[in-house]
Amino acid sequence: MILATILLILIPLLLSLIILFSFYIFLPSLDAGNLDKDAIISEREKTFSIKKESKAQVSDRRAVVLCSCRKSFSTDRSRFNEAYTCYMIKNMSDTGTDCKYACIGHGDCARACAQNAIIIRNRTAVVTNLCCGCGKCAQVCPQKIITLVQKDKDSMILCANPDITSLTTCTHRRKDEKIEWIAKKDFKIWSYCYKILDRINNFIR
Repeated sequence: MILATILLILIPLLLSLIILFSFYIFLPSLDAGNLDKDAIISEREKTFSIKKESKAQVSDRRAVVLCSCRKSFSTDRSRFNEAYTCYMIKNMSDTGTDCKYACIGHGDCARACAQNAIIIRNRTAVVTNLCCGCGKCAQVCPQKIITLVQKDKDSMILCANPDITSLTTCTHRRKDEKIEWIAKKDFKIWSYCYKILDRINNFIR
């Protein structure tokens, strides 16, 4: 009876140690060993390669996208293909809307964010409360519509379209709106789960 109890405690403990060893020592060492240092990487791939493990520089500011996620257009928007990037759309068809200043909404900024602080709503980038103000998103946005503002700023015109431009059916052109950094809860738990799944996926490949 005592032996069975000891085995019931030791076996799960041993399995846990094996799993931890695999994910944090064995698999990372394999990944490091399989890196091809002579691989040719295009400038485009370098621009959008993401290092989620890297620490972002923290500042007293936060990013704001100068385009409202509440906007709508009277004209049909172009087909949304998730495989595209903002950079690709910008080169092919400007923004896919009748406003050349609008957020393209394919998430180049979200992929560049080490904090995972950007989500896409209504094909528009929205900054959450995880933003640390590092400015990486502003650097990769082909529209150049992401700006950094002080954390205590509560409202501003969320539109990069200048007053003289009226050739657009956007419902929220030049509107002064309240800045809301959406709360993104339980991020650390999901991030941990995604890292484990990503390592399993890379190991299988």
